Amino acid sequence: MSNNLFIDSDIILDVLIDRKEHYESSSTIFKLYEVGSVKLFTTPFIIINTQYIGQKILSKEKCKEGIKYLLKYLEIIESNKMTIIEAYNSDFSDIEDAIQFYTVKNSGIIDYLITRNLKDYKKGQSTIPVLTPTQFLKAFK
Repeated sequence: MSNNLFIDSDIILDVLIDRKEHYESSSTIFKLYEVGSVKLFTTPFIIINTQYIGQKILSKEKCKEGIKYLLKYLEIIESNKMTIIEAYNSDFSDIEDAIQFYTVKNSGIIDYLITRNLKDYKKGQSTIPVLTPTQFLKAFK
């Protein structure tokens, strides 16, 4: 049975820019997709954010090519106006993370939110498990 994972921008960036300290666990999430153990989801906001940050480290073209490659692994879920209003009305301190969280929650298809930014998702952890790649991989074994 497949687990549906929402992938935050920090996980994509770990793989895209080869962040040494996080690459192994984050890339293993993508490898689980390759063997059919998980399905990976993200939002257009995450892709835009990843491009913005990634092109500051890589060239714009290299970042674009890397994201195009990684999109082969990712399904895209969309936000809507009501989701964004819900995020703005929430107690989340970071509105970007609030929008991601409520997009995930309202999609009804995500089993785990995978991020290394656990602190900004504390408000929602009772609804959707929020784990680092390392935590998910330990639980998945």
